[in-house]
Amino acid sequence: MGLLDIFRRHPNTINEKFVESPLRDNWYQASSYYPSPFALITTVNEDGETNIGPYQLTFPFEVIKGHSFIMCSRMNSNTDLHLQRTKVAALNYVEFDKAKLKKIVDLGYPGQTTEEKMKDNPYTLIDSPTPGREADGDRFPKIIKEAFQVYEVSVDTEQPIRDNGVTPSYFVLRIEKILMKETWQKNLADGATQLPNIPLAYGFRDGARFWFTEHKKPFFFPTPTNKGPKEESILYEANRLDAEYVQFTRDACKELTGVPRPFIKTVLKGIIKRAKEDGVELVDVDYVKKINAERNS
Repeated sequence: MGLLDIFRRHPNTINEKFVESPLRDNWYQASSYYPSPFALITTVNEDGETNIGPYQLTFPFEVIKGHSFIMCSRMNSNTDLHLQRTKVAALNYVEFDKAKLKKIVDLGYPGQTTEEKMKDNPYTLIDSPTPGREADGDRFPKIIKEAFQVYEVSVDTEQPIRDNGVTPSYFVLRIEKILMKETWQKNLADGATQLPNIPLAYGFRDGARFWFTEHKKPFFFPTPTNKGPKEESILYEANRLDAEYVQFTRDACKELTGVPRPFIKTVLKGIIKRAKEDGVELVDVDYVKKINAERNS
């Protein structure tokens, strides 16, 4: 980086007119600016070796009742071929480490065999702790020890997106388990008082550079309490806590609007625990009133 680059000010473009950016192949990076997190996807080749492929184009797909990702892959890449054969993978997410980012770019360079690219792998590969998904030399890949979270996935063959031999390969990946380092799992369960330092990729530019960025300490704004129905935020949180077993009706959440905001999560967890004990899958207003009456008696 030259001296001019160090002191170059960020351009102010507010008053500039809009002009067209031509649509090119890989438009998200060749025709626009699109920063996003990326996954280091581990798969197994035919020799039983774990392969790492960096992927920016991975996105949540089903997020309410279902749990899946959609992934776009270059046709006939290592990851594409391995997924077609084994139907399983692991999406590994690592924290920012500038020393390793150059190695990540190398791992994504096309045309390399698994053996060639993994000679310079900067990460430690370990067996999954999930019973039945230990690396077996046939289907299940190792995961990255340095990752802060891992999505263990399988290809949903009943929900193909498109395969016309021209576009990239598209996969719907069914999330079977989310593995997370204990500190981050506890932090998430307790209300996320901090966030992992996730590196962001801007992608390949000018045929010569692959851009990344780091961010400063994350900050937050509290959700508004004076806009929309008061029960809306309670309903949103209640139905995320134990989505597979216990759900809340809107009227049940209206009954809880008097609970001070700092205590609402604790109250919801208590109701869910009681509902499971009673075999109740849908918490309605009558059930909340029943619990309140017992507590006040």
